[in-house]
Amino acid sequence: MHKNLVFKEIFQNPTLDENSWVVEVGDKWHNNEAQCYVNDPKNIQLSKGNLRLVADMNPSSQKCRYQSARLNTKGKKEFQYGTFIVKAKLPQGKGSWPAIWFLPFDIGKVRWPKCGEIDLMETVGHDPEVIHFSLHTETLNHILKTQRTYFKKVEGILEGFHDYKMVWTETSISFYIDEILYVTFDAKDKTEATWPFDKPYYLILNIAVGGFWGGEVVEKEMPYIMDIASIEVYQ
Repeated sequence: MHKNLVFKEIFQNPTLDENSWVVEVGDKWHNNEAQCYVNDPKNIQLSKGNLRLVADMNPSSQKCRYQSARLNTKGKKEFQYGTFIVKAKLPQGKGSWPAIWFLPFDIGKVRWPKCGEIDLMETVGHDPEVIHFSLHTETLNHILKTQRTYFKKVEGILEGFHDYKMVWTETSISFYIDEILYVTFDAKDKTEATWPFDKPYYLILNIAVGGFWGGEVVEKEMPYIMDIASIEVYQ
């Protein structure tokens, strides 16, 4: 369906492409997460066609015990519908909470959850090999425990790279791993409160630490490392 390649990232340069990526920084984040996000070469590494995000301890800082990385394409590369393929190797370790996900361009004006959120991949270290795919909207979200979600234990998923794929159309959003379809969410009874997915969204890559869902941080299992080999978007 989506055959035209509109964005491809294979991380061949020694620095991030400023035409595509924003590095988010800050000390306080939602969900009671414990990390600070920083723009530091220890936490954002580019080498041999690979982007590595690292969450680790920072004993020298009294302000924040854990440092991590969070990148997005807001204002740079935003997409409405398409096929998205992210080739990634996921972190291991209790307390890790990596995600490949999307927020809309208008989040500054339309607050969460009304704005919408698409989670292409989430997993947490205390529940290894279980991959979650979710949609959040005004009336269907995790605060209300009504989000549209699907999760599955995928044996061996933490070993090596895998393709995390989303196919997003006007009427549905489908999620795949290595070309295997896991779930399709259809736009039933389409309203702004249930389906705010007809507008541009931007991509986010991050590793959260701890928090309400990430749980207890086991420091001896750090660092948490997520490698991204490539990103492709077709429309």
